[in-house]
Amino acid sequence: MFNRASFACSAVLLAASAQAQTSVTVYGLLDAAPARFSRATSADASISKLNTDTGSSSRLGFRGSEDLGGGWQAIFNLEAPLDIKSGSVSGGASSGACNPAAGCAAATGTSFFRRNSYVGLRGSLGEVTLGRNYTAAVIKQADTLSATPSGINTGMGLTLLSQGISNDFWNSNQIRYDSPRFGPVSFSVHFALGESVVGNNVGGNLRYDQGPLSVSLSHQQDKNLAGKAIKWTMLSGVYDFGTFKLHAGANRVNNAEGVVGFVDSELRTVGASFKAADLLTLAAQYWTVKEKVGTATTSKLLVLNADYLLSKRTALYVLAGFADNNDLGIAPLWGNGNLSGIGNVIVANAKVNGLAVGVRHAF
Repeated sequence: MFNRASFACSAVLLAASAQAQTSVTVYGLLDAAPARFSRATSADASISKLNTDTGSSSRLGFRGSEDLGGGWQAIFNLEAPLDIKSGSVSGGASSGACNPAAGCAAATGTSFFRRNSYVGLRGSLGEVTLGRNYTAAVIKQADTLSATPSGINTGMGLTLLSQGISNDFWNSNQIRYDSPRFGPVSFSVHFALGESVVGNNVGGNLRYDQGPLSVSLSHQQDKNLAGKAIKWTMLSGVYDFGTFKLHAGANRVNNAEGVVGFVDSELRTVGASFKAADLLTLAAQYWTVKEKVGTATTSKLLVLNADYLLSKRTALYVLAGFADNNDLGIAPLWGNGNLSGIGNVIVANAKVNGLAVGVRHAF
């Protein structure tokens, strides 16, 4: 006979089953480093500071999934940037083609979950996400383009910033699809709807992974509210020899129509990492960015990196950057407060060096 006791028991079992099928994870990353720079835009004197996000961006996030059956899952992600030296939510966040009527500031915002804020479905046919997310074209380049184990900010982040591609790291109002692997090949595409606030864009990535070789090809087109377009294409690859990895990459930003926030330019890079010991990785990478306007000058950046693992979650690192700038400036090290105001270390037509010794912890 069905009674209250059996009903209560069934309710407990159903609740336990539902809990087993649902997963929510709190995660984050914290990156801070005392640093010294040879000069800033406000003065020739050297400056010292507590640098944050030198290698990797500090963040706090929540991700989850629910088993829907049949191999399908509902997924979500909410992720916020952090500036741990002050406890604040750091900086702005890229969001597609800039609005020429209001300048690039119109493409950034102060939303808390401005790194990621999306919901989606994942299954055997791939993954679809709706909301604010990394663009497929940029994020799929990270591990093939960048050689530095401490993170992509110093090197990849700084040079793409100088070209304007930093506007395309994340896009709001985005629909993104990531395919499953078809042998060694996979692909991702996204479309970001401007919704009369910022420009819209469409982009994607084609990826090849076979044994020690990975190759990544990306293309994206952005249109601003005036209908002007910018296109960029990026190709990079890495070959893993075991204890030694060799990286190379190039891109072309075509901004012939003069979209605010982007620079008509070309990038070239070559870098390598060497596993000197079980816990120690050494790396070096050389970057050049050539403007395709005016006198077509080239700015250069050399990055040296040592990364030592104290545990699976914690590392000590050293990052040194040597920028030799012409008309287009590149900062030697990434960091909150390094790219604007009196602490700006992006100095055109000058040499600027930076050294940081830091701690990175993931949880």
